[in-house]
Amino acid sequence: MSAKKSSSSRNKLVAVSAAVGIVVALYFGWQWAGQDSSLPTPEKEVAKPTAQAPVKPAETASVESTKPATMPAGGDRLYTVEEGDLMIDEILRSTKEIPDMARDLHELVKKLNGEAQVNASRHLVNLTSDQDYGLIAGFLTDAKMNPSVTEVLFSDLMNRNRALQMPLFMTILKNPVHPQNEQTRNVLTILAGEDFGTDWAKWDAWASSELKKEQGGQ
Repeated sequence: MSAKKSSSSRNKLVAVSAAVGIVVALYFGWQWAGQDSSLPTPEKEVAKPTAQAPVKPAETASVESTKPATMPAGGDRLYTVEEGDLMIDEILRSTKEIPDMARDLHELVKKLNGEAQVNASRHLVNLTSDQDYGLIAGFLTDAKMNPSVTEVLFSDLMNRNRALQMPLFMTILKNPVHPQNEQTRNVLTILAGEDFGTDWAKWDAWASSELKKEQGGQ
């Protein structure tokens, strides 16, 4: 009888131990499952910082494209005809001598642009003597000069004496991109009686001969 009780007690103890083991296993299993459920959270936070990255560069490009164009080389503003006329009138109404007025107009041509510059160049050629022709010569051979101004200056050169004309004619003739190159070639071809093309030695020899005739009064 006592042996049966002892065996029954051991069976109960084994059953209780097994039940406790199952409960412990279920508890730790629940804890592990709870930890796994929190794993996706860090992944979501890692993705956040890159969401708005492309926005700023796109906005910057848009702002840059709407900026106004920069000023032309030199930064000079465009003068109106009216502004130019006021400056010209101030020079012409001054009490200075004609050569000094011419020098002031020379500086004004350098300052102005557009039609205002053309108007100033017309007054410049009217007030510049042969002796002061250096005020004009530099403008006439300047590759950056306003072509309309160059035309005014060239028309004036046609009425000057041979001593002034020849050096400038030859300079223009040898510069194929000068706006008055073709007209100069036509004029010199008529004067020389033939076109020497690009044979500059022949052109120079002819120009030298013309100057000698001028100096000799022929």
